[in-house]
Amino acid sequence: MTRSDDAATNRPPPEPAPCLARFAAVARGTHCVYAPSSRLWGSPAWDPAGTAHDNLDATLPVLCDFVDRSRAEQLDGFVIELAGPRFGRDVPSLARSTHAVLRHLSDHDPAGERSLDREIETLPWCFAFGGEPMFVNTFAPCYPPAHSRHAFGAEHTYVVLQPRHSFGRVLRPGETVLPPAVRERIRADYARHDRAYDPRISSHPHEAWRVVRPLAGTRPVRWWETPAVFP
Repeated sequence: MTRSDDAATNRPPPEPAPCLARFAAVARGTHCVYAPSSRLWGSPAWDPAGTAHDNLDATLPVLCDFVDRSRAEQLDGFVIELAGPRFGRDVPSLARSTHAVLRHLSDHDPAGERSLDREIETLPWCFAFGGEPMFVNTFAPCYPPAHSRHAFGAEHTYVVLQPRHSFGRVLRPGETVLPPAVRERIRADYARHDRAYDPRISSHPHEAWRVVRPLAGTRPVRWWETPAVFP
């Protein structure tokens, strides 16, 4: 935890982040059975007068609050909005933007884990912040309608952090991962809407491969090897 449990419990929740209204198109459009009902927090309104790093600095205290409260309040994800076309206009731009976001968060991790300083292309690696392991998903305008990370008309780029513990709320007693039937249902829903997962990526054992998905027929995106500099 980044702060005391009691302090987190006594703070009122923040006002809904403006980015969540724009991200709602993605949450509604995705074919994951759990996405529409997810409880999300988001980054503060983007300040066009500041740099991307300035905006991430403004996000840090809200993200710390999210981590503190996510278990007790059963929060499912934190949405970071990168406003403007340059961050996700193509997959290379998205890879750089994602690396820059995760590097900034890793460098300011209150738990001091600095997960991006570890070897990334390994079986144990996952992103972490404030002591919480996180799944990272990215959605951007560069993905066409037939892609599983399609942004459904959203003009901005989104980096979504999902605490691993949030998946435990949809598991039955004794389960540690989503049961095969549920995973197959999700994959089938994507495929039925012509947005099938790329099996090369989905079945790969390294989680880093799934952070930024490639376009169909292209090589996996090694985002951690791109410059951690916003385009």
